[in-house]
Parts: sequence; structure tokens; C-alpha cells
Amino acid sequence: MLRSEDIRRFEERLKAERDAIESRIAANKRGIQETVRDESGVGDVEDEARLLYDREAEIDENARDRKELAQVNRALERIEKGTYGLSEVSGKPIPIERLEALPYAITLVDERPPEPE
Repeated sequence: MLRSEDIRRFEERLKAERDAIESRIAANKRGIQETVRDESGVGDVEDEARLLYDREAEIDENARDRKELAQVNRALERIEKGTYGLSEVSGKPIPIERLEALPYAITLVDERPPEPE
């Protein structure tokens, strides 16, 4: 079972991670907007194809960040509810080593995560 100081440490780590992800999303959004504004209509078909490819990569990165942000927020909600560190599948404690590696883990390593609602 996690001690209260462990939970506080994970909460601080999750909040720092949330802030970092939100900053990346905002910076990426600004970058995409600047690229579109600065370079639309400039160059040839190859330039436009490269820009489109770069923009798609940035959008994919944003999607990954948004998914991770949702997982971090879910973990923070679980801390508030008092269910952090317990598997959402079996209710068993998640080993602290797993939480150290993945602080927003919701299952034991050998469990399938619950289906999204």
C-alpha cells in the first residue's frame, strides 16, 4: 500500500508532467499556426508537401500529448478520490516500481486495461 508521502510525491510529479504536456501542446499549436500563416502560398509543390508532412507530424505529436494528458489528469483525479495506486481491474495495489516507471498506470502489468467508456 502506498504511504501518504508516496502519494504526495506522485501527485507533484503528475502535476509537473501535466504542466509540461500543456506547455508542449500550446507551443506546438503556436508553431502550427505560425507555419500556416508564414508559409502558405510560398514555394512549390515539394515545399508544400514537406510543410504538410511536418504539420501532420506535429498534429500526431499533439494527439499523443493529449492522450498522455488525459491519463495524467485521470491519475490526479484518482489521487483526489483515494483510489490512486489501485488497479482499476482487480482493485489490487499497483507495485510502486510500476508507478515509478509509469505514474499514471491504472492496472497491474499483466492486466488488460478496462475498455474506455
